[in-house]
Amino acid sequence: MEKPQSVTNAALLWTTAVVAGVIEAVFVVSEIARDSGLDSGVWTALGVRGAVYIGVMTIVVAFASGRRWARWALAVLLSVIGLASLVVEPARLLMDGTPFLEAFGGDGELMMGVFVARMLHIAAVLIATAVMFSPSANAYFRKPALQAAQSPA
Repeated sequence: MEKPQSVTNAALLWTTAVVAGVIEAVFVVSEIARDSGLDSGVWTALGVRGAVYIGVMTIVVAFASGRRWARWALAVLLSVIGLASLVVEPARLLMDGTPFLEAFGGDGELMMGVFVARMLHIAAVLIATAVMFSPSANAYFRKPALQAAQSPA
């Protein structure tokens, strides 16, 4: 079976989510650098985030190549755990009365940039998840794993 457009679209949406996460990190680190400078904790956090994004892109490439395990890895790691990391703290802030823009964008000068990047990130994850489990993607990943891995990309 030829790879359906839904799988390609989902891979592009996952890539969009990663790019949005990188942009969000750039805004946040720019705020920190301007306010207090970059200490070892910030550099460590950036290193961890960079490693996570490289790992995620490796899984996205495997997903786009027809690897069934990668679809489930994306679903669990990004659609559940990753999405929770993007919305749990802002939801808590909203319940404490923080305005929506501030809860999702912070309170610094780059608030709007962080907010837009975070909303793009969340939207890309939600849409990618839906697309990667669409009927055409389901049919594609239902075929035997060996056949999926050997089909041309």
